[in-house]
Amino acid sequence: MQWRWPHFRSWRFALFYGLFLVVTVGAGVEIAVRLMHRAPPLNQQFPGMVPDPYLPYRPAPNGVWIGPSASGEFSFEARHSSLGLRDVEHSAKKPPGSFRILGLGDSFTYGTGAAFEDTYLVRLEGLLNQRPGAHPKTEIIKAGIPRYFPEPERLFLEHYGLAFEPDLVIVTFTPNDVIDTHMGLDAVKPSEDGFLMTREASELGGLGHWLFVHSHAARMALAKWVAHRIWTRDPIFWNDVYVANGHHEKSWEKVEEEYRRMADLAGSRGARLVIVQIPEHGPWDKPEFSYPAARLSAWAAANDAFFIDTLPALAAASSSEKLYWDTDPHCNAAGYRVVAEAVNQGLSEHGLVP
Repeated sequence: MQWRWPHFRSWRFALFYGLFLVVTVGAGVEIAVRLMHRAPPLNQQFPGMVPDPYLPYRPAPNGVWIGPSASGEFSFEARHSSLGLRDVEHSAKKPPGSFRILGLGDSFTYGTGAAFEDTYLVRLEGLLNQRPGAHPKTEIIKAGIPRYFPEPERLFLEHYGLAFEPDLVIVTFTPNDVIDTHMGLDAVKPSEDGFLMTREASELGGLGHWLFVHSHAARMALAKWVAHRIWTRDPIFWNDVYVANGHHEKSWEKVEEEYRRMADLAGSRGARLVIVQIPEHGPWDKPEFSYPAARLSAWAAANDAFFIDTLPALAAASSSEKLYWDTDPHCNAAGYRVVAEAVNQGLSEHGLVP
């Protein structure tokens, strides 16, 4: 019997039936992923980033960010100055008779997880101005920018920070600074809609970006693909942040080189450099967690800089109060208060404020 092509109607039916199955199965998977909350949340915590001629990115000048955190543990409202800092406006020229501090750092310095008045630099400014006795008014330029690390912090100091005529430069160190240094200056860039996007995520293209934003099922798959691409391109070993001569030793050396350049830049204007360590979420009962402080304090002593470790104060206070959010890695208001008190004490002990 001679074989014949199926009737056109059979092909049309098969095509539409196949499309129906694809749409139905896809919708079912999408609904299941949403009901089970399996997709990673969209991090819309930093929604207004813009390019900059010197920096990898910065918050949009005069921008206002309002919304829930990615973890859903808190809501945030962040208002930015004309320079894109989470701060009030400051004159470029230092007011006569005042003492001015420039505070550099990442999202901990920015104050993610707390209202502006509860961030550690705002609290520190208050503590310094409330000291007894006669002293000049202290003014802190609050220049923390989310996901920054020593290299972009040095670039900010060089191109913007020195113009404020600081008497003291405080730069906050967190252990992820070593990882971010390892990943490099081009690892994260602002997308067209103002959110931070990894280098690997930008390789998804327009369709991939749209699916990532609008489809939970696609986001779950694409997130795994992006994580795999990041790992294969730049393997990360967190434990090696806390050991000498480990996988991230070159990144540690790069961090120290950037601090040396910051110290030189500050010194060119008669200012001193202070490195403040804020540890990531505890517990900190393992001996390796003392490694960053040991290394940075030794570096500071050898390079005419100063080091203040807030870990002991946070560890002591954590026995009686909650200092960090459970899921989000940042401090809450109480944690930033402890940090400010520890830094205030350290500045006084080193004689760094008049």
